[in-house]
Amino acid sequence: MAVGTFDPLSATTGIVVTRRRPGHFVALTEDGRIDALLAQGGVKLASALEKRAAISVSNAQQGPNDLSAPLTPANGVRSVDPYDITIAMPAEDGEPVVSEADRDAWSRWRVAFDVTLEATSFTISGILMLLPSQDPMSLTERGTELFLPVFGPTVEVGNTILRDTPRDAILVNRSHIRRVKASMRR
Repeated sequence: MAVGTFDPLSATTGIVVTRRRPGHFVALTEDGRIDALLAQGGVKLASALEKRAAISVSNAQQGPNDLSAPLTPANGVRSVDPYDITIAMPAEDGEPVVSEADRDAWSRWRVAFDVTLEATSFTISGILMLLPSQDPMSLTERGTELFLPVFGPTVEVGNTILRDTPRDAILVNRSHIRRVKASMRR
C-alpha cells in the first residue's frame, strides 16, 4: 500500500471558514443543529469532544439541520453531550477542526480513501486519512478516537445538501456511523 501526498483543500464545495472567532462551532444531531461557542477559551473543538464529557457552551442557537428555518436562541442549552453529536464542524467564522500542521503530517504518512459514510440521518462524502494498518470498514467498530476528520466533505440530510459545510474538514462521530463505502485514492 503506497502512501502519497494529498491536498484535502482541493475540494470545491462548501464554505470557506474565515477563522476569526475561536471556539465557534456547529453541532449536527438527529434532532437539529446547535450553533454555539465553547465556554472554555483556548480549547480546540476536537480536544473538547474527545474528553467524552459534556461540553460547556455559550450563545447557543438551534434550528433544523438543513437551515430550512432560521436559528433561534437556545436559552436553556448550557452544555452539549459529544455522544449526541453526529457531526461537529467550525462555524463560518470559527477555527478549523484539523490544524494545518496535522493536515500536512497526515497527508504524508496516511493513506487517503474516498468515503461515503451513513451516520444516523446524514450521508457524508469526502476523504478519510487512515494509517496504512487501518481498514476503513472497521470504522463502525469501537475505536480509541470518538470523532474522525473527513476532509473535503459534502453532507446530505434527507435529499438536501448542506451548503454551510466547511471545505477543509468536519468531525464525524464514529458511534453514529452505520455504513461505510470506501475506495483508496489513486
